[in-house]
Amino acid sequence: MLEKLLMIWKAPVSRRRFIIGELSKSEEEYCFKYINPELEAAKENGFSYFPGFNDLSKTYTSNTLFKNIETRLPNPSRPDYLEILNLYDLETDSNQMEILRATKGRLLTDNFEFVPPFDRNKIEFDIAGTSHHLLDKEVRKVLRVNDNLELEQEPDNKEDRYAIKVLYELEDKKVLLGYVPRYYSKDLTGLLEKGTKYSAKIESLKLDSEISDEDVTASVKLIFENK
Repeated sequence: MLEKLLMIWKAPVSRRRFIIGELSKSEEEYCFKYINPELEAAKENGFSYFPGFNDLSKTYTSNTLFKNIETRLPNPSRPDYLEILNLYDLETDSNQMEILRATKGRLLTDNFEFVPPFDRNKIEFDIAGTSHHLLDKEVRKVLRVNDNLELEQEPDNKEDRYAIKVLYELEDKKVLLGYVPRYYSKDLTGLLEKGTKYSAKIESLKLDSEISDEDVTASVKLIFENK
């Protein structure tokens, strides 16, 4: 079975996220390649290459996970390694792709992350742009895991015509928490435009985010009806 993760790069100025590459794993090997159409747009916004994958036209292969990606995973020698696995709902026998998928391979020192390709049967994401929308202490005090959320399209958004707002109801008002990340917004827009019923809930919540341009890390789980 072929496993895939998308490499995302976030522009340092605009904070816009671009899909720039694809990491895959088969029974025989790991493979990484840069992919379009967003790679060219990322280059226009300052992207050059992911360290270790300097050739944008090359397909890289390896029998083991690439070292430049493996170093983004929690080190098993850390004294808190089990706590990290538990935090991400992982098991001690979770493989490297499962750990990368759960942790997204984020580092505080750069703007890369790894996310699963869009799958309507299992959609989970961190709300984007919370630094602009979760500053109200009253909102922070009431947010809880499993709280219901609402999605609302914003077609006049200048940055992304597929932009989708993530809303939270507080005292009969809809509060904007942030947005669906760009790498899922187009596919989700297609489902919303069809009127597909869904359930959206806060899956996890961290009020002091380690992500430099986010104020709160709120993970959302989405379920759509089957039609």
